[in-house]
Amino acid sequence: MSHPARQLPSLTEVLERRAVRGLLRRLKRDVVVALLRDVLQECREDLLDNKKARRRFGPQTPTRAVLLKDVEARLMDASAELLEPRLERVINATGVLLHTNLGRARLSEAAAREVARVAREPVALEVDMSTGQRGSRNERIANWLRLLTGAEQALVVNNGAAALWLAVHSLGARRRAVMSRGEMVAIGGSFRMPDLMRSTGAKIVEVGTTNRTKVADYAKELREGDLVVKVHPSNYRIEGFTEEASLDGLAELCRQRGACLIFDAGSGSLYNFGRFGLTGEETVAASLRRGADVITFSGDKLLGGPQAGLVIGGSRWVDRMARHPMMRAMRCDKLVLSALEATLAAYAATDDPPALPIFESLKTKKTALRSRARALQDRIDPHVPTGWTVSTQRSEAAVGGGSFAEHPVSSYEVTVRPTRTVDAQRLQRALRAGKPSILAKVGDDALRIDVWTCSQDELEIIGERIVFAIGELAS
Repeated sequence: MSHPARQLPSLTEVLERRAVRGLLRRLKRDVVVALLRDVLQECREDLLDNKKARRRFGPQTPTRAVLLKDVEARLMDASAELLEPRLERVINATGVLLHTNLGRARLSEAAAREVARVAREPVALEVDMSTGQRGSRNERIANWLRLLTGAEQALVVNNGAAALWLAVHSLGARRRAVMSRGEMVAIGGSFRMPDLMRSTGAKIVEVGTTNRTKVADYAKELREGDLVVKVHPSNYRIEGFTEEASLDGLAELCRQRGACLIFDAGSGSLYNFGRFGLTGEETVAASLRRGADVITFSGDKLLGGPQAGLVIGGSRWVDRMARHPMMRAMRCDKLVLSALEATLAAYAATDDPPALPIFESLKTKKTALRSRARALQDRIDPHVPTGWTVSTQRSEAAVGGGSFAEHPVSSYEVTVRPTRTVDAQRLQRALRAGKPSILAKVGDDALRIDVWTCSQDELEIIGERIVFAIGELAS
């Protein structure tokens, strides 16, 4: 008897199925054929693996008719997944406001409108309309940053890591870059400062120790023409017996030795968050006044804008970065520039917290958060089966984005604790699987919904979805 894999239908047989003919009206034939080839290969591999074949088709050897239906079903699932937008909406109930995996900062309504406007029409991206000559796409953002920070010059690239790389590479390739061992950090999934620094072509000179680095440690190694690269530790902290070289001290040393001081400020900020009780993250303007020659920071974290890498500093340094050949590979498109300009304009409009979502969240009163949480609990409580519990309690949320790691934000969460027969992870998976997806925490055998990172409308959706999921899991 021939192997079941030999009974797989041909491409032509599958393409003649009614449902597949309908699919061909939505997708080009070449695309459907390519998907179908992948599906047939997947099915073939399953049939060659006895365990997979039994799980898929049961103990009986599948007939050609069964395989034809199976291939058709797999093809329709694959096409549906392909046509589903990848960047689907997610409700953030994690308590981490600037969640890297969820796109970090929400744009303001003004910024979103600008993105929609410039997406639909030609814009003066790189043309000076007064002369008709080619202009600079960087100039308007640079002007905003000069006005807001007091910097001589500014630049924008596509992300924070690119800004730091361009600074070190354009100013220090084949030169020495002196860094503290305590700042050779790893951030996020695969961002490792030593790897990025080595790729710039600069010779890395490490000074000090992991927990203590003084200005004197830099002084022992620093030569004329060197770079000093100081790095914000982001979400990494060393506590106890520690010491860190101050920006002021390093700036004075660099002036004495004829070196350039680059400060990677990480999240970076144009606003004093101390007004919200969050300390330890000075503004980039303050860092510039303390003597840094070049400062790099992100646009989509504390700034509250789109993903971008911002550079401010002295003209002699920033102009060299702007002329570097890699600048073209790192430039931003019109959508990012429009969102960034609208975001920076919000800072120029007032000394009060700008009209940006991050500040709206920070201004939310604790009493309002408690009311939100209790309303969500009241929505869920009547539908909780015997043995399940729902409660409201204080929680510690986080700004996120590698900022204010030592300052949790006081919030409230609704805790749904199932019986031992139902794993809280199953409840979490049920929320993730719906539309829109809901991302929440699981801890201490319970689902935890932090209300600080959710709007009122989103909490209503969460309540409905939890009630539905409880009904499904408890039945």
